[in-house]
Amino acid sequence: MRQRRLIVIVAVAAALAVVAALLYVSFGHHHRGAPTARVARSTPGPAVTPTPSSAPKLKTHTPHLLRNARPQPDWRPHRGPVPILVYHALGSPPPSEPYPGLYVSRGVFEAQMAWLARHGYQAVTLDEVMGAWYHGGTLPAKPIVITFDNGYPAQVSFAPAVLSRYGWPGVLNEITAGHLRPAQLKQVLAIGWEVDSHSVNHPDLTTLSPAELRYQVVASRRFLQRTLRIPADSFCYPSSEYDSAVIAAVRAAGYSDATTENAGYASRDRPFELNRFEIEGGQGVAGLAADLRSA
Repeated sequence: MRQRRLIVIVAVAAALAVVAALLYVSFGHHHRGAPTARVARSTPGPAVTPTPSSAPKLKTHTPHLLRNARPQPDWRPHRGPVPILVYHALGSPPPSEPYPGLYVSRGVFEAQMAWLARHGYQAVTLDEVMGAWYHGGTLPAKPIVITFDNGYPAQVSFAPAVLSRYGWPGVLNEITAGHLRPAQLKQVLAIGWEVDSHSVNHPDLTTLSPAELRYQVVASRRFLQRTLRIPADSFCYPSSEYDSAVIAAVRAAGYSDATTENAGYASRDRPFELNRFEIEGGQGVAGLAADLRSA
């Protein structure tokens, strides 16, 4: 019996010794510098935190500010009229679209921007125009403002890619209820675009009660200010519907100016009725050139 117990004890001790040796080889050797499955980086970088699949995919770098998002050394004081363009949807209209004329194809948009650049135009923000008109700022020799109404995906993806070729910012007039996500707006703001209010949900402002009117012009601006930390000093009348009561409400809400769709050059003597050329499908480059020559 005693001999049998001794054999069992020796066997257990031997087994424990084998386990200890295996643990030493796998654990101790690894911590002395054995290769691991980790992927080496050629340069140091921040740790990447996984994001939910539903989260918007943002660029991981800080974009450079577009050249014309700030005054340039060769710009000069400017108090004269400035042309403003307004685009709506960029792309091809779906078969069921009730207003296909509001769609400008991407090819035509690219051709129009190239034509502007060849003819010496330089796009700037509306804030820069206000600064030149009223606060001693400067503008290029042939300034133009390129605005986009409502807030559609192509306006913050395709349009910036085209305008960036020339160092130009755009101006987005955002309907704040249910259009673009704040992350999408922040992407264009980061490169120097301007984002302004186009009301909460695009009603005919002339048909509203005073309380409803105030809500549309005040709540939309507050949303942009609080969410994006921007001034949102300009207002865009939905469908260019406005009257004296609407202008008064826009002034009372603290805006410095407002845009219409009345054709012509914008001038400093009517800051709350700034004209814009509405660019529609079918105009092409020739139509854009005709608009600018007509004024």
